[in-house]
Amino acid sequence: MNINRVTTRFLAVLFLLSLSSCASSVPETLAPDMVLHNGKIVTVDESFSIAQAVAIKDGRLIAVGSDSDVLALTGAGTEVMDLEGKTVLPGLHDSHLHLAWPVGEAPNPAIPELAAARSIGKIVEVVGREAEAASPGELVWIPFGPAIVDMIEEKRWPNKFDLDPVSPDNPVVITFAADGVYVANSMALEKANINRRTPQPHRSGLMGEFEIDGRTGQLTGVMKGRSAAHLLREPLGVWSTDRLEANILRSIENDIVPYGITSLADPAMASNNQPIQHAFQRVAQSEIGKWVRLNLMIRVPVRALSAQDCIDLIQGLLFEPPLKNDFFRVGSFKLSMDKGYPGAKPYIVPEEKGKQVLIEGHKAGWQLYVHITTPETFDYVSEALEEAYKLYPRENARHIFTHIHYPTQANIDTMKRLGIIADLQVTRIYHTADDAEETIHQDPDRPHLGDKPVATYRDAGIPVILSSDQAPVGPLFTVWEAVNRVRKSGKVYQPEESLTLEQAIRTVTITPAWAFFEDDIKGSLEVGKWADLVVLGRDILTVDPLEIKDIPVLRTMTGGRFVYVNPDQSPDQEVKYYRYPQRTSYLD
Repeated sequence: MNINRVTTRFLAVLFLLSLSSCASSVPETLAPDMVLHNGKIVTVDESFSIAQAVAIKDGRLIAVGSDSDVLALTGAGTEVMDLEGKTVLPGLHDSHLHLAWPVGEAPNPAIPELAAARSIGKIVEVVGREAEAASPGELVWIPFGPAIVDMIEEKRWPNKFDLDPVSPDNPVVITFAADGVYVANSMALEKANINRRTPQPHRSGLMGEFEIDGRTGQLTGVMKGRSAAHLLREPLGVWSTDRLEANILRSIENDIVPYGITSLADPAMASNNQPIQHAFQRVAQSEIGKWVRLNLMIRVPVRALSAQDCIDLIQGLLFEPPLKNDFFRVGSFKLSMDKGYPGAKPYIVPEEKGKQVLIEGHKAGWQLYVHITTPETFDYVSEALEEAYKLYPRENARHIFTHIHYPTQANIDTMKRLGIIADLQVTRIYHTADDAEETIHQDPDRPHLGDKPVATYRDAGIPVILSSDQAPVGPLFTVWEAVNRVRKSGKVYQPEESLTLEQAIRTVTITPAWAFFEDDIKGSLEVGKWADLVVLGRDILTVDPLEIKDIPVLRTMTGGRFVYVNPDQSPDQEVKYYRYPQRTSYLD
């Protein structure tokens, strides 16, 4: 942040205030561009103070205070908006949102059809219809098939022998098990140069396996794990720069600003970073790209590539972190240390390899954003960061652990000691089974502190941020779940882990801004910061806590411009939250 600029603006505010006391008007060159007044401005500053009005000039806040003080600053050209008592929050920040994919994936009726298919015959029917509509040679790609193989009547995944007859002229890729299983037809395998001589990724300690037909020794086209998927996706251009750019732009307009989000971090999703980096750079230069402040994480594909390949990627980058402007930042590495999908044993990055790559990323000066879902990885990643700090001391690195469901006290102590931030997705509680407490296993050799123990992290003094991941998108839904911890059935889950409303609001505003080193320019409504804010249809501070998720977003402002205005300004309108696999379906 340019301190001189902020100081100048602050002095300008003082000057304007002095002018207002002795003159009937202020010079037009100093007057704000816009004033919002008669509101309940929840500043989320250090004392969580409430103001009535804000003044904005050149996209930044130049005054925050009472109606009388702020209105006194207006000039002839100042746009004045009466908020009519509405509540305003700082622009909401989603610290983990897969914007480019899957959230941004274009609506396609074949996606929900594939998700609902319960037999090989129905799956083949969906693929055949898509292949028939495609041009010869065009890739047919349908994600989000059934999550569990037992959901399919034949109790197996479809294979190339099923798909080939209905797709003779097109490469086909379909996915199942939450992107954990890929199925390709023969043309897709041929174009990707994958055959029986292709080395099995898992034999090199990578996350991936090509299924082999036991009778013929041929590949079936069924592939499990990210390394296997990488060998298929990259040659076929499943995620091209053009496609990802379109996804990002579509999602910003339809799924981001309507939910009050003005900042987000995308942890990417592919082993090949180049297309997504290019797509985000294009978006950042577009008009819609100025609607939201984007933080792109570089993915270090430790599950799909060897340790040396990952280190070569880290050392081969042509810039030092962070690289940023007002709307685009690159300064974090995303490292996924494990992955599980329904019906299979979780894959865990081998400890020695994982530690080596983590230490190299820390040494290179990057912020590490580490995906952890198993006890084994939680423990060895904690040890790796301890070792990294001893070898290469750093001040204020602000590394982040995400997911981290079952910490031990030792994990908590390490995170506190090293200043590691906790990023959790409490929205998953909504779909948690009612008997979850009975099924959570306590290992006597590793006693843990529970599932998504947000308050436990808070009480330990660990900074907490909350995010959507993939769905449901919407920080107000996140706040609702953090405060209530309620399931779809209405049962409250571990109420002792609830946050207060103020704490929950901070987890989606000022704390994630701080976590990504940007709290000096956003995250709260204070003089000198960007005028990023959201106007709510109901007062989040007084509404029944169980109704927080039903509060509509009426307006979203980024940099002093309203980038979203809800066509329905009613406070009682229905609020829908997007949930994949189909963009037309919502929480039910």
